[in-house]
Amino acid sequence: MFTETLGTMQDRASPTRPQASLSASSDTLLSPRLSALAAEASPPELWRDVRVAVAVSGGADSVALFRWLLAEKQAGGGRGDVVVLHYDHRVRGDQSEADASWVAKLAAAHDARCVAEAAPIVGPRSEEALRDERRGFYRRATDELGARYLATGHTADDQAETVLFRLLRGAGPRGAAGIRATAPLSESCTLVRPLLGATRDDVLAYLADLRQPYREDVSNADDAYTRNWLRGAVLPLLAERFPAVRQDLAAFATRAAETADLVATLAESLLDGALLVGELETEAMAENAADSVTLQTALFAQSPRPLVTEALRAVWRRARWPQQAMTARHWRQLTDLATQSAPAAAVILPGKVRVERRDDRLTLARPPSEGSC
Repeated sequence: MFTETLGTMQDRASPTRPQASLSASSDTLLSPRLSALAAEASPPELWRDVRVAVAVSGGADSVALFRWLLAEKQAGGGRGDVVVLHYDHRVRGDQSEADASWVAKLAAAHDARCVAEAAPIVGPRSEEALRDERRGFYRRATDELGARYLATGHTADDQAETVLFRLLRGAGPRGAAGIRATAPLSESCTLVRPLLGATRDDVLAYLADLRQPYREDVSNADDAYTRNWLRGAVLPLLAERFPAVRQDLAAFATRAAETADLVATLAESLLDGALLVGELETEAMAENAADSVTLQTALFAQSPRPLVTEALRAVWRRARWPQQAMTARHWRQLTDLATQSAPAAAVILPGKVRVERRDDRLTLARPPSEGSC
C-alpha cells in the first residue's frame, strides 16, 4: 500500500549545499544548458497534457529533474501534472527515513503530490535486488496514478559508469548499449530519462543557480559496491589520461544501441521464418508464457551465428520465459544445438527449459507449472 505524503513530515537531517529554502524559485530561465538538453530529449509538448511521475531519491540528479519538469510545466501550462515517487529501501536506518521526509517536504513546497513506499524488509541487499524492488514500486504506483510517463534522473555520467561496468563483465552490443533514453515500464507507462545527455556538472550548476539543496547518500562513497568504485576511483583516473572518457563512453553506447537494434530487427525476421506456423507469430499472441516452441533449423544453418543467438533470445522474450539465469555459456550451448547438423542429446537449461534437436527440428519445452516470468 502506498503512502501519500503532503508535507506533514518533519525534516530530520540537513541537506547538502547549497543551503537554501526549499520553496519554489520564480526564475525559470536559469541554467540554459541543462534545460536545453532535457527539452531536446523529452520535448515538453509531448507530456504537458498527461500525468508524469518522477522518481526522486533526494539526490542531486533526481531533484534537478523534478525542478526542471516543474519549470517546464509551469512555463507551458497543459492539463497534466507532476507527481513525485519515492521508494525507501530501508538500508540506511534513520538516514533512509530522513530522505523520505526530505523528499516529501520538497514536493509539498512545490504543491506536488508525493507517493512513497517503504521496503518490507530492512537491511542490505544486492544492487540487483534493490533495483527490482524499486522497479516493482514504480510499476504499481504509475498504474494506480494513471501516469503516462515515469521520469528518472540518469545522466551521461551514469551512462558512462553503466557501459564500463557492463564491458568489464563481458557484455556484447546489446549490453554495451547501456541506459536507453526511453524504455517500456509497463503496458501503460513509458520510462523516460530526460537528463541522459547532461553531465553531473550540468546538474550541479543547475541546482546552484536555483539555490536548491539536495540530499547526499553517504553509501555512494562505499567502494564495496562496484558502481561506486567505478564512479569514485576508476573514471576519475581514466579522465586524467582521457579527459572526454565519459562523453566517449556515452557515444559508444549510442553506436552499440544502433547495432543492437539492427541485429534485433534481423533476428526477429529470422525467427519468424524458423517458427512453425501459428507458434509465437507475434509477441501480442503470447499473453501467457508458452509451454513449448518448435523451430525449423534450416534457416539457422545458413545464418550468421550472432544472428541465430539473438533469434533464440527472442524466443525467450516472446514465450515470456525468465532470462536472468541464462549465461553466455547457455546461449552458446543453445546456438550449437540450433546450428549443428550432427545429432545431440537433449539439454536442460535454466528455468527447466528442455531443448531437443531431432533432424531439422529444434523443440524447446518448459513445464506448464513454471508459469510466466
